[in-house]
Amino acid sequence: MGRGISTGITTALLTASAASACPTCRPEVVAGILDEHFWGRLSLTVLPFLVLLLIVCALVLAARAAPAAVPLRQRARSRGQERAR
Repeated sequence: MGRGISTGITTALLTASAASACPTCRPEVVAGILDEHFWGRLSLTVLPFLVLLLIVCALVLAARAAPAAVPLRQRARSRGQERAR
């Protein structure tokens, strides 16, 4: 069932043509998108992705800086506390 849905969505996206307005309305649509608020709206659209990127970068850097985990057996052996079997 999930494969059919994904196939349908993929087919719809690949066969869809670009949305366009009629020749009469097109200049008004373009003017409405590219008005004086365009850059503010674009920055608000991109902002969540930048925040997510910063969080991922911080996690990667923190993982690199963390010391490697030592298995409990090795830790006990180095302290001389290993149990006899």
